[in-house]
Amino acid sequence: MRIRRSISMTMSQHFGETTVMPGADIHLQCTVNGQHPGKFIWERDGILISSNTDSRYGISQTLSPNGGVTSQLNISHIRVDDGGLYACVAHHGETQLAHHDRINVYGPPYIRTLPPFKVQSGQSVTLRCPYYGYPVREITWEYKGKEIKPDISQSSRYRRSVPSSIEIFGRKPKLRIKRDATVTTDGVLNIAKVNKNDNGGSYACVVRSPSGEMAKRSFELQVVEAPQLEEILLASDLQEGQIVQIHCNLKSGDSPVYYSWLKDGKKIPNHLKIVERSLEVFSVLIIKNVSLDHCGTYTCVAANHVAKVNRTVNLYIKVAPKWSEEPQNTSLLLGRNGHISCSANGYPQPQTHWLKKDVVSETWRPVLEVAGGGVLSLSNGSLMFDTVALSDAGLYTCHVENGVGEALSKTIWISVNKPVTFDSVLRNMTAKLGQQVTIECQAKGDDPIRIMWTRNEKPINPLTQRVKISEAKTDEGITSVLELLQTETSDAALYQCRAGNPFGADVYSVYLNILEPPSPPTDLSVDSIKSRSVKLSWRDMARSLAQYYTVQITNSQRLSWSTARAINVSRTDEIRHVVEIEDLQPSTGYTARVAGGNQADLSLFSTPVRLTTTEEAPTSPPLAVQLEQTESPGEIRVRWLPPPADAHNGLILGYRLRAVPQLSGIKETQEPSDKIIKTASLYSKQENTITGLLKGVRYAVSVAAFNSAGTGPFSIPLFQDTREGAPEEGPSSVECGGMTSSALRVSWQPIPPHKQAGALIGYTVLYAAQGRQWHNATTLVTELRLQGLSKFTNYTIKVAGFSNYGLGPFSFPIVCATLQDVPEAPAEIKLLSQSSNALLVSWKKPNQPNGRLLHYTVYCKPASSNDGPQSYRVDTQPNTDAYERTQTMELKGLTEGRQYDVWVTASTSIGEGPESRRVTNTPSQRVVAGVASLGGEVSVAVRNSLLLECKSVGAPPPRTVWYHNQNIITHHPRFTRNRDDSLLIKSIDQALSGNYTCLAKNLYGSDSVVYQVKVLPLPDPPSLRATPYKDSVVVQWDEIRVYSNESLAYGINYNLTWREGDGPWQEAWPVARESRLPGVQQHTLIGLKCGTKYSVRVTATDSVGTSIPAQADVMTLGGAPVPPPSTDWLWSNASHIYIQLSGWDDGGCDVTKWDVEYRPLGSNLWHRAENKAPVDMNMGWSFYEGLYQGPPIRAMPTSFAIGPLSPANWYQLKVTATNDAGVASTVYTFATKNVDGEEIGPPSDMFDLNMLVIICSSVLLVVCVFAFICILFRRHRQNFSSQYRHSIAEDVKSRNESVTSQSEHKERYAHTPRIYTSPVHNRKTSKNEMFEISPYAEFALGFRTFDHVENQDLPSRLPGRPRFDTETSFQARSESDDSDSTSKATMSAIPRRHCRTPHHR
Repeated sequence: MRIRRSISMTMSQHFGETTVMPGADIHLQCTVNGQHPGKFIWERDGILISSNTDSRYGISQTLSPNGGVTSQLNISHIRVDDGGLYACVAHHGETQLAHHDRINVYGPPYIRTLPPFKVQSGQSVTLRCPYYGYPVREITWEYKGKEIKPDISQSSRYRRSVPSSIEIFGRKPKLRIKRDATVTTDGVLNIAKVNKNDNGGSYACVVRSPSGEMAKRSFELQVVEAPQLEEILLASDLQEGQIVQIHCNLKSGDSPVYYSWLKDGKKIPNHLKIVERSLEVFSVLIIKNVSLDHCGTYTCVAANHVAKVNRTVNLYIKVAPKWSEEPQNTSLLLGRNGHISCSANGYPQPQTHWLKKDVVSETWRPVLEVAGGGVLSLSNGSLMFDTVALSDAGLYTCHVENGVGEALSKTIWISVNKPVTFDSVLRNMTAKLGQQVTIECQAKGDDPIRIMWTRNEKPINPLTQRVKISEAKTDEGITSVLELLQTETSDAALYQCRAGNPFGADVYSVYLNILEPPSPPTDLSVDSIKSRSVKLSWRDMARSLAQYYTVQITNSQRLSWSTARAINVSRTDEIRHVVEIEDLQPSTGYTARVAGGNQADLSLFSTPVRLTTTEEAPTSPPLAVQLEQTESPGEIRVRWLPPPADAHNGLILGYRLRAVPQLSGIKETQEPSDKIIKTASLYSKQENTITGLLKGVRYAVSVAAFNSAGTGPFSIPLFQDTREGAPEEGPSSVECGGMTSSALRVSWQPIPPHKQAGALIGYTVLYAAQGRQWHNATTLVTELRLQGLSKFTNYTIKVAGFSNYGLGPFSFPIVCATLQDVPEAPAEIKLLSQSSNALLVSWKKPNQPNGRLLHYTVYCKPASSNDGPQSYRVDTQPNTDAYERTQTMELKGLTEGRQYDVWVTASTSIGEGPESRRVTNTPSQRVVAGVASLGGEVSVAVRNSLLLECKSVGAPPPRTVWYHNQNIITHHPRFTRNRDDSLLIKSIDQALSGNYTCLAKNLYGSDSVVYQVKVLPLPDPPSLRATPYKDSVVVQWDEIRVYSNESLAYGINYNLTWREGDGPWQEAWPVARESRLPGVQQHTLIGLKCGTKYSVRVTATDSVGTSIPAQADVMTLGGAPVPPPSTDWLWSNASHIYIQLSGWDDGGCDVTKWDVEYRPLGSNLWHRAENKAPVDMNMGWSFYEGLYQGPPIRAMPTSFAIGPLSPANWYQLKVTATNDAGVASTVYTFATKNVDGEEIGPPSDMFDLNMLVIICSSVLLVVCVFAFICILFRRHRQNFSSQYRHSIAEDVKSRNESVTSQSEHKERYAHTPRIYTSPVHNRKTSKNEMFEISPYAEFALGFRTFDHVENQDLPSRLPGRPRFDTETSFQARSESDDSDSTSKATMSAIPRRHCRTPHHR
């Protein structure tokens, strides 16, 4: 990696050496990070490559989000000639960072051609052979046909480069070594210091592969000498106009040499007309007519192929001074500043001197001596006058010289003239109406002076106006007087005296104001009201004559303007004037008025306005505070009187009680108890009890009153002790550790004194093993040793303090274990003969392992031998079954027919336990059937699976049979018999409990194993009870009693979950915790929302499983806010409406949000209101600040101010109160007062836009419905009359036909069921009535449009003719008169029957 200049970049990622086969694709990548992104180039063997080098090459560059730059080189279908040394080079300005590595492609070696290298003599050179191909056995170099020996010490590929060396093939030269030319093992040729005679010539690189292939190529190294220049010399007495030649001669150096010239570091400008002549060994500059412009620094630069050198010379010539700005006669104005120029050019820089002729001595003297400090001679030759005086006039000479040629000198005359001036240019005059006014104008200056008077910039003609103008000449100038006789209002104007002479002009201005009494101000209004100040504003005309205003304000209850307070206000340029009056009393009515005044008189007063200041927090604490204990621990009763009436500053809403515990050193952790109560009476004695305090602790109690503006100062704290009680907190930092296998040491931190609630007697320690009964121990200290415990057993421990008042809360349970011990002997052992030389021993785990069992030791010895037993180690096996499996071991290599004794021991990390009982057996060729598995009691949870083993031996192999309660187990869906004779019971339940026997039997005998299986049921759900409070719920449930196994009752854990409404379930505590308490479990859910529905459920979990949940729904106490029914809690002034929020009943739940909207009465658009009432949230003590600074007790406002509103207007207010239980929204109608503070009359309903729209819409709807009914009724009557005429004709025809067929008709219907009509009563709910006609009715019916019930009034044209449906009229047309008479006779006797469905058309 090569680096140039200072490094501001770092290469965080680069490629490495890669070897590939031809045809593959490679991907090279480099990433550079730095403050400025770099630009990448890629090189191969020192030659730049790009995407144009080959179509297979692809180069890209991307910018990462962190500011890094990544460049990628992709080569597809790589060839052998693509191999070589690749380099990625990052550039930013002159900073360069590079990384290079080889890309090797399998193939024969080859060397690329490179042009000759030119190197400066004396520098070091590094030549790297540009070869490709792979693999390569060695790389050597030859010089003039002789091989250059390699340098073993330079075997590393990467070495630090020499700063003054030349880089070839992308490498910097290596460190100088002792020999002139060396070759490293990786084929790099290093020449420490090249010499033209010794090192110039041809170098050959030879590359050989392991297979014998060779590549060779020669490179030309040309050593070039750097140019050297002679020193440039110039004559020192050069004059302007001469010919100057600047020679630059070459001392040494190889050709070609190129020359260039610079003047003052830049290219020589063409306008200087300098000629350059250059040959191989020198260069010359020719200046034919040298001048001052040619002066400067000239640099000759000579360069060849290897170096660039330069020489510098300074060219200066002497030039006589010449005028660049010649002085002239000048006239200066008196009192002004003056400037006279005098400058010349030349080399050296000419010096300028000013002389003045003295009038008295008539000699020339320096200007600074004659004129004094008011004259200054600048470096450029100019003469400056700060303030021209009359003495500055006279003869002046400017003298210029630089020692070359003749000096320059010029004499001039300076005269001083006086322009017209006034001592003052502006004046204000005031005159009363009708007075005479004289304006005098005194102009000073040289003659002639001309004066002209103007009025409002227009000339004044004394012949046409009521003015008189006179002039008088004075020694200094002229005086002009303007007189106005009997001034009028129109004479108020700007008068100007304009004076001038040939040397200047000036203006004297007079503003004349004619005074007259002002008009009274208008539109006096109240802009803002505070508790002790009010801001008033009024309007006055822009041309008002008032110069100041007088504001009077007095108490409205004692209205007296003679004793009113007066405030003077200066007039401003604003149209509307504002004044803020302070030092008022809170919640007090005032009346104010304003008048304008000037020098003439005071105007009349404006119309008065009435206002009432806002409330302020009380300024005095409550009086006569008394404290006393109550019968309950942790309570203090407080009594007090309200503050003085003049300190209420508004309506007292309630009081705030604060109790701070007096605890030394821990006050930061104890928050004070704050309580807010509403007052029922403003002036009676108050009483309240503070609850929830610490027991047996001294408290400092203070009381403060509050109103809608905030809380007043607290009273001086009084001290009272609370009554003692049981401890309020359990011990902390409970620690436990094992001492022995049967003893534990328990220690804890004592209960803090302020939590002991009195005199602490001692501590009670509860401890219990998992699933066992609790035990307790008592101690007077904070440490206890528990002895006689079970070995290697987990114990749950919790500690509580107790006093004479009872037991305090327990600490959080902790779990610790006793230490390990040696185990007991294995519980059971069995020895069976397995073959003629082997026995099978089986045993069960010890009943009391007393630790983690590491292994078992099996001992075996012949029964009649006195030798020691042979031991075998058997590692314990992990067991996940419901019961402890039998462990077995086969003892081989025994003697047939010899009796052996076998026993087993168990071991823990403490040591080996006692022996089991010894069992004896003899290996035999006849093996009686035996069962190695050991049975016993097995407990399994319901709905689990159980696998019972039956490992048997015997020769011949025995046949095994399983029995359940003496019944052979055959095919059963719950039983599965495996190939190893084990029995799998799936989803076991109570019906499958009992004895399971496995019987093994062969020709020589039988054996069996019996399992007593007990199925454990799931625990019953607890009996749950929930008691709600405002923000908490107390949950209780009875503990589950397991009568069959009392010890299991102590291993039951309970899980309590809860949720809000239909939300997600949440756990009330971690699942794994000890929850054993005698009789009843209890837990309090705190931090709940008020008036909200909650669901709680409890599950019981033991070693068997988890019960179904017991669930209860409960609603926390409290309800939605209840708004007041009337507007008694609202009041207003002319610009605001105030709402006393304490009038809302919170329903038992604190209000969390207030929203107020308003609109003018009759408007449809609601506007959201912002609270403009000031809220004093400073709840600190005024007299007891050093003890405690508590947080604010409430963030909700106690009052709401809506404004600014228009005076004397009715508004609708929508007040919405929100708490956890719900939302209450009510609309009130209230009015602002008028500007006089008086209430307005009730609103007029006729101007209510909403009511007007409703009334108009209702009237229009009624008119439309009535018109629609009239149109339908008229069409119905026309249609009915036409149908009736048609029905009369048909009826006559029908009567004639029915006479001839009466007898036949009666016979036809003799045996047919008759349908009778019944009387139909008028019912309002029926819109479509069907009238059923007797089948024997004989009359004609017409079609109708609307249904009518019987006895309905008919049209006057057809009296007594009822109307019927279309179908009934069609049927009745064929009936006889007899049937009609029958129908009429039975109509009143037979009740109505609905025989058909009416048709509606």
